Amino acid sequence: MSMKRRNFIRSSLHAALGGAGLFSAMGSLNLARAAVGSGQGFPDYKALVCVFLYGGMDGFNAVIPYTQAGYTAYQAARPSIAIPRASLANTTLNTTATSGDGFQYALHPSMTGLRSLFNQGHAAIVANVGTLVRPTTQTDTWNAMNGTAAFDLPPQLYSHADQAAYWQSSPPTNQPLTGWGGRIADRVAYANTGAAPFLTSMNGLDAFLRATDVNGYVMTANSASEISFPYDPTGPGAASVFAALHQDGAQANMLERTYARAMNHSRATASLINDALDAAPDFGAFFPGAGFSLDAQLRTVARLVHAANNPGSSGYTGLKRQVFFVNLGGFDTHSDQMAVHGSAPSDGGLFDVLSRALSGFYAALESAGLASSVTSFTASDFGRTLTSNDSGTDHGWGGHHFVVGGAVQGGQFYGNGAGLAADTHFGVVMPSLVNPTTPYGVPSPNRNDPGDGYGRLIPTTSVDHYGATLARWFGLTDSEIDLVFPNLANFSTRYLGFLG
Repeated sequence: MSMKRRNFIRSSLHAALGGAGLFSAMGSLNLARAAVGSGQGFPDYKALVCVFLYGGMDGFNAVIPYTQAGYTAYQAARPSIAIPRASLANTTLNTTATSGDGFQYALHPSMTGLRSLFNQGHAAIVANVGTLVRPTTQTDTWNAMNGTAAFDLPPQLYSHADQAAYWQSSPPTNQPLTGWGGRIADRVAYANTGAAPFLTSMNGLDAFLRATDVNGYVMTANSASEISFPYDPTGPGAASVFAALHQDGAQANMLERTYARAMNHSRATASLINDALDAAPDFGAFFPGAGFSLDAQLRTVARLVHAANNPGSSGYTGLKRQVFFVNLGGFDTHSDQMAVHGSAPSDGGLFDVLSRALSGFYAALESAGLASSVTSFTASDFGRTLTSNDSGTDHGWGGHHFVVGGAVQGGQFYGNGAGLAADTHFGVVMPSLVNPTTPYGVPSPNRNDPGDGYGRLIPTTSVDHYGATLARWFGLTDSEIDLVFPNLANFSTRYLGFLG
């Protein structure tokens, strides 16, 4: 293992263990929040929901060329796992959507819900997104991978753990101590008052939510977890000991006082969230697949968003901005990809679950008049290889993602093209699928292919562009966005336009 990789992992673990433990225990750092903010609040409520697809989601079988010329190239690139063109008729996207290549596209046959949202203007596709430090050409990638020339690439490309952390962090160095969701929260946390969490995760304190000044709150898909104790507090003599242990500020020892505050804060926050959920609408009708974790997670997010905007007597008040993190795993499809993804709506495949949960989430929020206040977006470790591995795909780099919400300028494809103004293909949003790979070391005629023999397409849109566009809608200024995404300065463009 290289020293670079060891340092990267060590830093990631330090953030995961030290940061999560400290922030969860100590609660909100209100003084730090106040120092960050300008004192000007927001007149409206907005929430960002990161839907992280662990394993590496295959965007090339999620968004498929329908025009015959484009489909022919797609089928030639992955003959064993190409979706039959005839099965795409019910998921074609509107013909006014421009991808820059003149092709009409369709979604996977299971994605009827997302297709409807796209064609109604409530969902957008961001093409070929991936981790980048700066605009990267075919030559840049090849030289860096083979040590023939120095060039900034994200560390440990194609590694699940490293790339998931890097995607969620997009750091200025190879040592991500905070995530960009957390850094966004640090900039605008002053807008919130009260005790309700700003950052809420249904999957542990992943890198995305790690902040400097704002604590991340971790709960389950359905509720906040109450603390259970390994003893009976009602037993002989236990009640008084229990009360003494947790009486806030009464202990002589600093560690005991810290423990008491942490326990009381945890219990109070859990009670606050569960009371808010009890008072919120059920929204069960919008999530028929409630047995699937993503449905349950997004249903809970919808209920918390409703509670934040209709607090009633629950005490879940004072919120102008929130960030949520939910997840769906299983996308590491080295084999049996067609079966894992599914083939039709309601078959329980991963693409069915994703589409149904996102469309149900939008419908639930729309029913409550909150669809324009919430933007959800997908992310993943990396994309998959364009070429197939018999019945599956290998770890790739760039991939396509979905943005959903009432504020989304939907029904369109977005991306930074090649990211290089001098590139003759600049402005073509969707990557070329023609001649996706060649023998190792032979320059590929496809500018998006580094020539490593696997069809790992070089991203033409950076995570920084993706996140910066979300952050601007969230209310951050250009200067604040530069603090959150320092690598954005390496690119000639800043925003992608999918949010007003």
